[in-house]
Amino acid sequence: MKKEKLIIIALLSVLSFKSYARTGTASDEFEFFLAIVGLLLIILGLLNGIDYMKKNGKTIIYKSISFLNEKVILLRNYINKVNSN
Repeated sequence: MKKEKLIIIALLSVLSFKSYARTGTASDEFEFFLAIVGLLLIILGLLNGIDYMKKNGKTIIYKSISFLNEKVILLRNYINKVNSN
C-alpha cells in the first residue's frame, strides 16, 4: 500500500504543477484527472500482477504444462487412430 500512496503523491504533485491543456490554459482539469487515474490504474495492475505471479507462479506454470501435455497426447492418439484406419 505504501507504493501506491507514494506513486499517487508523486504524480499529483509533480505532474499537476504546470499542466497546460491543449489550448494553452489549464481549463481541462477533467481530462488531466482521467489521465492520472488511468496511469495509476495501469501501475496498480502491474504491481498486483507481479505480486500474484510471485505467490502463484509455479502452480500456474505446472498446470499449464500438464494441460498442454494432455492435449499433445490426445492429438498423438488421434493421429495414430487416423493413420491406422
